[in-house]
Amino acid sequence: MSLADVYQEHVHKAIAEFDDLGRDAFLDKYGFGQSRRYVVLYGGKQYDSKALLGAAHGYATGQALTAGEFSGGLQTVVARLTGLGFDFRDLNVMSAAGLAPGIGEIPGYPEGAVFASRAEVAASGVHRALQAGIVGTAKTGAESIVSSGGYEDDDDHGDELLYTGHGGRDGRGRQNADQTFEASGNAALRTSWLTGAPVRVVRGADRKSPYAPDSGYRYDGLFRVDDAALVAGQGGYQICRFRMVKMSVGVDVAFARQDVLLSGELHHGEAPVGNFQPERKKVVTQRTVRSTEVVEYVKKMYDHTCQICSVRLLVGDGRGYSEGAHIQALGGLHRGPDLPPNVLCLCPNCHVQFDRGAIVIDPDLTIVRHGQPVGVLTVQESHNLGSEFLEYHRSVHA
Repeated sequence: MSLADVYQEHVHKAIAEFDDLGRDAFLDKYGFGQSRRYVVLYGGKQYDSKALLGAAHGYATGQALTAGEFSGGLQTVVARLTGLGFDFRDLNVMSAAGLAPGIGEIPGYPEGAVFASRAEVAASGVHRALQAGIVGTAKTGAESIVSSGGYEDDDDHGDELLYTGHGGRDGRGRQNADQTFEASGNAALRTSWLTGAPVRVVRGADRKSPYAPDSGYRYDGLFRVDDAALVAGQGGYQICRFRMVKMSVGVDVAFARQDVLLSGELHHGEAPVGNFQPERKKVVTQRTVRSTEVVEYVKKMYDHTCQICSVRLLVGDGRGYSEGAHIQALGGLHRGPDLPPNVLCLCPNCHVQFDRGAIVIDPDLTIVRHGQPVGVLTVQESHNLGSEFLEYHRSVHA
């Protein structure tokens, strides 16, 4: 018996059987209980990791493994599955972190899915509210929004959406009072801005927008909240405005006009003249689409505390801020995997230094900053850190 006999195609067959039989029947067939800690995440669903590997062994060798024939955990099941390119989650960390189940894609409803009515949208789970334009809470962030041109300050540019928060309108839909970030939906979107979590965007029919469907509703993919501010709206009242950018290729970048009063005195005669009114340009890029969920999972595992310097930055309302650093970079020449073993939770300073090689991690996890040992990397038991990625990072910055 060897777990090394199992390859990716065998796990895929076990996943297909799991889906076909259902969880309970699958576990009964192979004699496993539910995973108490580690699960495989695939296609938006969770699979019991040990049972999956035991069944996959049957597809590989003709003899499935029973629960008593091998041990579960980080060094066996998790190590083999992550080595084959599968993602996993530690249920203990997920529970402690309070990860919201409604964040991200909804299985069965890909981008472009259409709905005849708000009731159909709600029934699918893509946007659960029948009336409210924002679903979410200040604690977990926003799950989804509906954009249908209901506010005069909404401005739709396709891959960039300037979205108005809710509140302060009369029965005719006119703004008659200030909005605040205390309102639940606005607070949820503000949290998404602070955390970087993705938000599902549903567009409703809107004659003013060329990007809206002609009728009904359409799910238009995941967006991130790039900015959030309380500004004066067209009606003279304060509105919560959010700049949302699609998490995909092709983004229109706009610079809003600003009236600037300059002193007649030239402070530095040799300074470049610059541009009073930057023009609008279309920027089209090919970039690596990374999983926000993977990065958020690692950051919450460490409660936004830097693994290198142990600093926990506070932003608003006592919230921690950290950045997910891919050890072997995803894009360009490096082509690293987007999996938790290849991600560190770092503060912005250490992230920049790590990316540029000012910090490297020795095989014994000693932190070397500017050539000098300064401590030991903090690693949680549930973080199956990949030594091969640290080795790659050292080789790049040797």
